[in-house]
Amino acid sequence: QPAGDQPLGGSGGGGGSSNDILTTSEYLILIFLAMIFAAALFSSRTKVPYTMGLVGIGIAISLFLGLARGEVGGLNILNFNRLDPKLIIDFIIPPLIFEAMMKVDYYNEFKAIRVSALLLATLGVVIATVVTGLLLMYLAHLPLLIAFTFAALIAPTDAAIVIEIFKRVRGVPGLLSTIMESEATLNDATGIIVFSSIITLASYSYFLNSGGSFSSNIITNNFIVYEIVRFIIVFFGGVAIGLGIAAATHRLHSLMNDPFSETALTIATVFGSVVLANSLGVSGLVAVAVAGLYFGNATVKKEADMSLKVRTAVFNFWEMAAFFANSVAFLYLGISMNILRIAENFPLIALAFVAVLVARAVSTYPILAVTNRLTREKIPVIWRHVIMLGGMRGAISVALVASIPSTAAREFKTTLETITFGVVLLSLVIQYIVLTKYVRKAFPKDAAIAANVDNTNLPED
Repeated sequence: QPAGDQPLGGSGGGGGSSNDILTTSEYLILIFLAMIFAAALFSSRTKVPYTMGLVGIGIAISLFLGLARGEVGGLNILNFNRLDPKLIIDFIIPPLIFEAMMKVDYYNEFKAIRVSALLLATLGVVIATVVTGLLLMYLAHLPLLIAFTFAALIAPTDAAIVIEIFKRVRGVPGLLSTIMESEATLNDATGIIVFSSIITLASYSYFLNSGGSFSSNIITNNFIVYEIVRFIIVFFGGVAIGLGIAAATHRLHSLMNDPFSETALTIATVFGSVVLANSLGVSGLVAVAVAGLYFGNATVKKEADMSLKVRTAVFNFWEMAAFFANSVAFLYLGISMNILRIAENFPLIALAFVAVLVARAVSTYPILAVTNRLTREKIPVIWRHVIMLGGMRGAISVALVASIPSTAAREFKTTLETITFGVVLLSLVIQYIVLTKYVRKAFPKDAAIAANVDNTNLPED
C-alpha cells in the first residue's frame, strides 16, 4: 500500500516500524502458507470444511493478538488485520467470481435458472435489506441508520462452504449448485451498491456528523428515485463493460496459442474489467462475472480460439488462483473477528442472526414461488429449502463493514463491526450444521448417479 493511503476503516498508525516491514515482507507469506497447510490437514482428518478450518485458525490468531496486544517480543507477528478491505473487494473477490462463472454452462445450466438467480441476486438482496432493517429497528430497537447499514452489508451471501458441502454429499443436482453460485456471485455486486447508497445517505445525516439522532427527513422521493436509477446504471453498466472486454480479449485469444500468454490475457481480462468498470462508476464485480461467463461459454468452446492444451493450463491456473483467493478471504474473515466483544454482545447478535434468517426466507421463498409459477424454471420445494438455508454470510460482509469511513461516529462503526462479525460466525457454524444434515437427508448418496444423469431438466416436485 503506498505511503499516505490509509485503509478504509484502518487504524492508521503512521509509516510503521522497520519491524513491521520485516515481518510483512519476510514472514507473512510463510505464515499464510503454514496456515493453509494446517487447515487442509485438519480438514482431511475431520469432516470440517477447509474454509471453516481457516476461519477457526484466523479466530485463534485474532484472540491471541488481542490478548497479547498485537505484539510478541516487540514484533507484530501478523499485519493481516491491517489489510485494506478494498483489496478484498477489488483484488480477492474478482478471481473467485471469474473462476466460478467460467465453469458455468450458460446454455445447459445458467439459462435454465437465470431468472431465479438474477432475481435472488438483485430483488432478493433489496428485500432482505429492508426486512432485516425493519426487524432490527422494531425488535432490537436499533437506530434506523445502524439497522439498515447492517442489513445492506449482511445481505450478500457466500456460497464457498455450501459448495464444499455439496461436494461432500455428492448427490446434489448440478443445477442447484449453479443457482447457489450464480446468486452468490451476482449479489456481491448488488449488496455493495445498496450498501454504498446507504453510506451516502449516512454521510448527509446528523447522526454521523455529530453523533446525534438520525433525521428521516433526508429520505425523499427524489433520493429514492435517484438511487434506483443509479442502481440500474451501475449494474447494467457493469454488464456492458464485462461484455465489451470479454469480446475484445476473445479476438486476441484467437491470434495466439501459448498457455502463458493466454493465461496472462485472462488475468488482464479479470482485473481490466474491475478497474475500468470501477473507474467509470459502474460495478466491477458484475463486469468480471459477465466476463467469466462469456469466456467460459464462447472463448474456450472453439478449438480455433483456444486449443485444448491452453484451455487446460488456463483452467488449472484459475483453480489455483481461486483456491488462494478463497483462503485469503476466509482467513481475513477469521482474523477480523473480536471474539471477546462478540461474547459480550451475544443477545443482540443472536437477535440479529434470527432477523437475517427471517429476511432470507422472506426474500427467497416468494421469489422462487413466482418464478415457479410464471416461468419454465420449476424449482422444487426441497431446492428452495436448500437455497434458503444455504444463504451463508462470509468475507464480503466483513470487508464492507471494515470499509466504513473512519470519519463515521465511533459507536456507529463499532456496533456494526460487532454485530456483523457475530452474525457471520453464527451463520458459518449454525447454518453449516443444519444445511449439512438437511442436504444429506434430502439427497442420499444412492441418488448421486441419477442426479447427474441429466441436469438440464428441473424436476416438477
